[in-house]
Amino acid sequence: MDAAAELTALVGVGILLTALFLQSESFVAPLVRGIALQSLLLGVLLGWLAWSQRSLDLAMLAALAVGVRAGLIPWVLDRQIRAFRWRLRELHAAQRVTGHALAAVALAIVAWFVFQETLATVFPVPGGALPFVLLVEGLLMLATRSNTIVQVIGYLEEENAVVYAGALFAPNFPLFVEVVVFLDVLGVVLVGVILSIQRDVTGTPEQGALEELAG
Repeated sequence: MDAAAELTALVGVGILLTALFLQSESFVAPLVRGIALQSLLLGVLLGWLAWSQRSLDLAMLAALAVGVRAGLIPWVLDRQIRAFRWRLRELHAAQRVTGHALAAVALAIVAWFVFQETLATVFPVPGGALPFVLLVEGLLMLATRSNTIVQVIGYLEEENAVVYAGALFAPNFPLFVEVVVFLDVLGVVLVGVILSIQRDVTGTPEQGALEELAG
């Protein structure tokens, strides 16, 4: 494996580790920082691929990943979280966080072997299983988490997985950049709608407990 492939695999492993971290966290603020870091790592990977392949499309995708998913959306979510006196936490997630983490690790292993046995011959790219595993991890978050903001983070992880896979398997696919722009716009719209009703969709158990004690 040459230096370029080693760097691509190393950054890909970092992206996968952020996915496992997201599954093991119940507080919303660290989740926002985690998805921002994942998107930043993806932007670094896309930038490296753009430079090595001399691809303008990949360079644009790198800029979108860093600007929108690592910058704009996490910044908006973080500002909204800081507006509350209490740190936001997903309701009843503390009891399930260990199960989520174990399920995420087990699912990552299963997804890796499934890819190797089924799709590795179709997409013989070093590290090709990583975006597939990331996609499965995002689906797990969407299926098991009840907090709406956390589910938006799951959506962003799914988008990262799609962009990651496209950059590895089909970087010159027609309309690839346009599809990613559409997904980013959709993500921004989702965040805007959610923030408009945030008090109804997020859990602040510390606040509720204090209000109950104040009686």
